[in-house]
Amino acid sequence: MTPGPIRRLAAPLRADGELLLRIVTAAAGIPIIILVILVGNELLAAGLALVLVVGYVEFSQAMGLSHREPLVWVGAAGVASLVAVGVTREIPTTWPLTAGLLGLLSTPVVDELVRSHWRREAIAPTFAEMYRRAGAAVLGLLYVGWLGSFVMLLREFPDGEEWLLLAIFAAMATDTGAFAVGKLLGRHQLAPRISPNKTVEGALGGWALGASAVLVLHLLPNIDVAYWKLVFLALVVPIMAQTGDLTASVIKRAADVKDFSRLIPGHGGLLDRLDSILFTVPIVYFFVRWVVL
Repeated sequence: MTPGPIRRLAAPLRADGELLLRIVTAAAGIPIIILVILVGNELLAAGLALVLVVGYVEFSQAMGLSHREPLVWVGAAGVASLVAVGVTREIPTTWPLTAGLLGLLSTPVVDELVRSHWRREAIAPTFAEMYRRAGAAVLGLLYVGWLGSFVMLLREFPDGEEWLLLAIFAAMATDTGAFAVGKLLGRHQLAPRISPNKTVEGALGGWALGASAVLVLHLLPNIDVAYWKLVFLALVVPIMAQTGDLTASVIKRAADVKDFSRLIPGHGGLLDRLDSILFTVPIVYFFVRWVVL
């Protein structure tokens, strides 16, 4: 007898303890996320800086960089400084990003000087390899630090805590809808070379639940925007959430890793949980900036 859809969805939960662990971990983390966003200010800035620095280190290690390398230290400092820009409500393309990029690009020069004059060593990798690694560090700064800094920027808007909750939970709803519908009804692969387990049906389900989450979350007390304007956001946010998820899959496939790390039980690394949020928060930020304010 062919199992019904409910049994098909429940089967992985019974058979795979990791899936149950993912649900428990998510349930424990959601209240913490809400609390930190509502408190905001220094608590959010400190928490965001820590999360993004860890995510940056995870990205760097996936790209073959050791957490002991100066490149990673400089990049991590640049990521943390971008969070501070959000507190000043500036677009995150000012001095921290410039300083971080200049620091990363010049690190091979500093490393060569140290090796030649203090350690008296011949340089180990070629200059081409060093700048390839610097390029990976720069990409991590842009991907994790620059996009992640929009969390603080969005929170600093009037009623920004509610817009930030909308952006994050709409992304989470998209992920949940894609997973559930993909398990129930998934038949046609969405992007087999990128992520063989993702399906067209799952993508449509994720889009539907993500769009619904935007429309429902706009009922939060202080979100005051015409409903017809919010329809645009509801259409775009789940698409960007899934684009962020697929982008992370491309990076991991290129790096030949399954997850960025094993830091979060059942979920992989912090960056594995941030991938869709990094793409949705900037979209909501510019929507609020250009349409609402």
